[in-house]
Amino acid sequence: MRIYGPALLAVAIAAAHPGGSIHVDAEGRVVFVDTGKGVWRAEGGKLTLLSSTAYHWMAFDQKGHFAGAKLGDFDGGTFEHVKPAFIISSDYPVTIGRDGALYYVPYNKNGPRQLVRRSPAGARSVFANLPTETGEKAMSWVNGLVTAPGGALYATDNDAILRIGADGAVTTVHAGIQSPRCNQPLDGPKLPYLRGLDVAPGGTIYAAANGCRTAIAISPNGAVRILLESEPPWSPTAVALHGSDLYVLEYLHTPTENRAEWIPRVRKITAAGAISTVATVTR
Repeated sequence: MRIYGPALLAVAIAAAHPGGSIHVDAEGRVVFVDTGKGVWRAEGGKLTLLSSTAYHWMAFDQKGHFAGAKLGDFDGGTFEHVKPAFIISSDYPVTIGRDGALYYVPYNKNGPRQLVRRSPAGARSVFANLPTETGEKAMSWVNGLVTAPGGALYATDNDAILRIGADGAVTTVHAGIQSPRCNQPLDGPKLPYLRGLDVAPGGTIYAAANGCRTAIAISPNGAVRILLESEPPWSPTAVALHGSDLYVLEYLHTPTENRAEWIPRVRKITAAGAISTVATVTR
């Protein structure tokens, strides 16, 4: 198995889990990471491999801010372009902010979790310092990161969601989140082990509760509703909103470290609750 990036401990943690990024463009084309193969685009029932670089995370640069920017290795991770408008990340979640900058939280075993802002020109700054813990145990990374419609950034911890405003102020939006009916949970970090997320204009947060094999919706008042329960060994790792539809990236969670056995598929959930399979990768 190939290891990417110099942050070996961070990679050891990340390597134990399949990728966690899915995006849907304005035309409804679905792009998602496959940790065992690369980056796929699903369109009209057809799968196209956009890149054979098999990383864990990806940002959608829909306005092309980084189209001509130099990427590579920095902050313990590796970043690469995937045409037409994506940036893949080896070691930690990434997002493009409303200001066109790239945001991420590098792994830091002994220090604060810093939300880093990197401009297309390569200027680096610390945009915010995140709390080292939102529950009973300190965190050295974040599990998911997204830019909300209003421009704020949201991040997931194992059972909490953080909000980072345009001024860098950090608040815990929800803490101690529990996914109902957490049946046949996965081994790993503290449940429900929230990973990829997305935020609706009205403030409802959608998240992959990876440890509980569910995709959930969290209302502004904190009420949790299950939208999808995956049958073992499948489990969601990321979600993406497109209009009123929610797209869910699921993986086969096998007990081995063979990434080729981590096979992804994409499900779609309509506002009425109808669930269909959009794409399934085959080896």
